Amino acid sequence: MLEKSATLNPTSTTSTELQGMVKQKRVRSPRYSVPNSEQAVVSIGSEQYKGTLHLLSLTGGAIRLDKRFASGTLGDIGINTVSGKFSAAIELLPMANSKGQPFRFLAMGSVARERLDDALKKMRGQGLGVEKTPLDQFRSLARRVLSRGSRK
Repeated sequence: MLEKSATLNPTSTTSTELQGMVKQKRVRSPRYSVPNSEQAVVSIGSEQYKGTLHLLSLTGGAIRLDKRFASGTLGDIGINTVSGKFSAAIELLPMANSKGQPFRFLAMGSVARERLDDALKKMRGQGLGVEKTPLDQFRSLARRVLSRGSRK
């Protein structure tokens, strides 16, 4: 049973933290161009598909494959990095352009996460970060302007 002193107070720290979380801006994980036509293997069911990594980030990436897959297709990816080989469960996403099939990481072990993080740090050091395109910059501006208008 709760005591009377344990009732929810809207000015409490917990309430303030929740309000801050609601207003928190979503930040996209930095993307990096993968150099040297690095190969990766995507496993879907019992089939394996060799491809070339195009982009990589902490949350996913894009891979050039000979075959296109439907959005929502689940699989595993094996990637060799300068920090060692790792694998992760992935979900393939809708194709936005012909540069590669986008994917997001669904599950990854702690060692794999460390290897990915280390490889991305080295890629950042080599200046391989992908800048926002002018269209992305315009979309960001439009979202900010529209969100200000909806607050009034």
